[in-house]
Amino acid sequence: LPAEVNKFDKESAHVFSSLLKEESYSHYESRLMLAGEQGTGKTTLARYLVGKQPTRLRISTDGIELYNGLSFMDRDSKKWLGGHQDFSLEEITVSRSLLKEKKISKSVKLDDSTPSSQDVPVAALTKSIPGSKRNLQRNPNDTLSSNIRENENTDSMNDRDRVEALTNKEKPIDNSGGCRPKSGFIGEMHIETVTKPGAIRRLKNFFGVNKKVKEIKVSITKEKFLEKSSKVGKKQLHNKKIAPIIIWDFGGQDVFYSTHQTFLTYRAIYMIVLDGSRTLDDPCPSEQYLPGKSEHKTARDYLLFWINTIVTYCKGSIQGFPKIMVVLTHKDQVKAHDVEERRQEIFAEINEMFKHTPLMQHLVIEDKIFVNAKDKNDTEMEKIKEVIISESERQPTWGELLPKCFIPLELEFASLTRRNIPLITLEHLKKVNALQPIRPLSEDELKVFLKFQHSIGKLLYFDQLKLNDRIILSPTLLIDAFKSIVTDKRFCKGDRKREEIWDAMGMRGVVSKEAIQEVWKRKKYIKFYKDKDYLLNVMTHLDILVEPKRYDSNRTRIPADFYYVASMVRGNDDSGYLHSTTFTQRNIAIAFQSTSLMIPPALSFRFISYCLSVWAVKTYGEANDDMLFHRSGVFTIDPSLDMYILCEDDKITVRLVHARTNALIMRDLASSINECLTSALEKISQLYIRTSSDQSQTNDESFVTRVCCSSPDKPCIIPFENLSHVGKIWKCSTHGIEHNIHMIKSWISGKDEDRCEPGCPVTNEEFLRELPSDRHLRRLSLMFSFNEVRELAIHLGSSVTDVDNTLHTSDPKIWNFEVIRQCRDSHAVTFKEIKDAIEATGRGNIHKLCKLVKGDFIGF
Repeated sequence: LPAEVNKFDKESAHVFSSLLKEESYSHYESRLMLAGEQGTGKTTLARYLVGKQPTRLRISTDGIELYNGLSFMDRDSKKWLGGHQDFSLEEITVSRSLLKEKKISKSVKLDDSTPSSQDVPVAALTKSIPGSKRNLQRNPNDTLSSNIRENENTDSMNDRDRVEALTNKEKPIDNSGGCRPKSGFIGEMHIETVTKPGAIRRLKNFFGVNKKVKEIKVSITKEKFLEKSSKVGKKQLHNKKIAPIIIWDFGGQDVFYSTHQTFLTYRAIYMIVLDGSRTLDDPCPSEQYLPGKSEHKTARDYLLFWINTIVTYCKGSIQGFPKIMVVLTHKDQVKAHDVEERRQEIFAEINEMFKHTPLMQHLVIEDKIFVNAKDKNDTEMEKIKEVIISESERQPTWGELLPKCFIPLELEFASLTRRNIPLITLEHLKKVNALQPIRPLSEDELKVFLKFQHSIGKLLYFDQLKLNDRIILSPTLLIDAFKSIVTDKRFCKGDRKREEIWDAMGMRGVVSKEAIQEVWKRKKYIKFYKDKDYLLNVMTHLDILVEPKRYDSNRTRIPADFYYVASMVRGNDDSGYLHSTTFTQRNIAIAFQSTSLMIPPALSFRFISYCLSVWAVKTYGEANDDMLFHRSGVFTIDPSLDMYILCEDDKITVRLVHARTNALIMRDLASSINECLTSALEKISQLYIRTSSDQSQTNDESFVTRVCCSSPDKPCIIPFENLSHVGKIWKCSTHGIEHNIHMIKSWISGKDEDRCEPGCPVTNEEFLRELPSDRHLRRLSLMFSFNEVRELAIHLGSSVTDVDNTLHTSDPKIWNFEVIRQCRDSHAVTFKEIKDAIEATGRGNIHKLCKLVKGDFIGF
């Protein structure tokens, strides 16, 4: 089975396996993805590979350019076929599964007591079955025509199939009256028996038959498919063994890093393009964000970034895959007598960088390719093609078996895409599938088909609420939708509205819903406006856009009129928040350290987007500015507690910051947030690995948690396990700050001890003056019986009447909680008053409060 199918649920994998056993073919296709710093010649190379000339002026790639059906390889001759060919990508698809039958007829057989027969040529039979109110008109020759809206047509829907209507009383009659079809192949004819009265009635109306019948025999043809197959057969494409090569050209601007990740896949061969006119350590001409470097960026930095990103998030189960080519360009800008020296120098440095690392086995650098990409006659340009062909044949997915029954729908999709229909509804697809006369898929099979096509990047289908009613047939639609919002400022030049949007995103990380609609209403982007709700939901699902969580004083959700776009924020934190009064005494911190060499930007942005979807952004300062910055932000947990997030190149730092003192940070809250963020990080990491790689799971954690000191400037970090060797106080070595070990351990779920630990915050007077939260009250309510809670409530100031009139419920846990909550809300009950009431009623001591702030999760 393909690696992607092994990640399906058991039932879906079984369906796919059954389809393979039914009939399969060997699939040959190569995918090349070009990446690297902007301005290195990626697009010029891509255009050369598809037989196009370089652009006269240098134009940066806006997002991703996809070249599909413009380059092929002959598997026999190993020859590259670029540019215009005498065949199309669609014909290559047809050649994968030519029909052996010269002719298949489609018949309708009507059983009746009176022998009679008639032949009626009609439009495709299944068009009439739904009984729609289309105008059907009989002509003198018994030919029926149907008026169908143009936007519902597909090539197969336009086919005119031959239907023979015959009556035969001698055939056995099925009196079941059901709707189950009985099907089988008789020679070249596929026959189905329809017995459902409603279907029979519609068929009789369609053909103008008045006789009483109990069943209809149907046999299906596909003349259009035979026509295409005949055309392909004449060209002998099935004997030429031609494989498509699909080329993806990734824009090099940093704003695209958050969207590129969506399309990376282990199925591809990667080509990292470097400017060979510069050494690996010369500063790059453009200043952009890149993980691992805050100063000037170099080709070495980009090489490390891309190789790490590809290998980390496109893991293959076969060692050494995916393969990554490295190609040098701008040879024309190096003096002829220096070319060979520069070539040897750069590739020797690359070899030195990776020779002692696992990354080396992924690199394809033996040929040391150094080209002038503008010169198609450069002999090394041909070498690029040879290497791509050679590496394609080594791909684990080369020649894998796929179900033949998928091919008709793939052809339908190719036809729709060719007619500039990149998105269809699921209902539309079901109609197209139902009209497949050769092998329509069942509902389960159709879902598996969509899941598989999505998993290999041929289409986009998200089986999620609000997303599962549409299919994006061409990934370029989503790419174009992305870059209409998420793009580099240079691509907005001259477009005032888009420039305003970019400025707002760069400064505040927000884009208004109204602004998106205004842009999408324009002629250039109108294709997005039609499906705006769906496309925006997709972007929200992928965390490109985040709808903020905002609430009023009653905790009622306030609808937002804007989205956050974490990847577009360019502003740095100059608010002074981190250096505010007593900051080091008011926070506790942990760090999630990456187990790989760096954290890809897409992961950082998605993590911040996750936080945006859960917590509100804090406003701060005289102007109440949103505290959202480039790879950092401050979020409001409750009125007295903030959470500060900083995504760095190799770690993510999280701080809980109390308004007065860190002694008041509740242990249960800190540990819950730690668990929440840990889970989110792992899910995001595994999402990228599952999406881009062939591994169904990984046992290796992507992050390990460390303790940070409370200094915001280059904090000291120690592993959690080292805390067992520390006494009551940990003093960080760099800043000399003393940290209460009990406070540090707030990030860890507390154990159920018989007594308070030394330094426990419940003994702190400031803590005892605080009001308990609902979570604390839930835990308190579970510690006592009905009568004990009643006694406590009365001691806390509630009257007997108030207690007895509390919400009547059969669940004692809920009643206990409601009674205690009413006490708090009515009498502003503090932790100290609860402690006093517990001790006065003989129900325990201060340790009861300790259990409130470090207990287990409460689920009601």
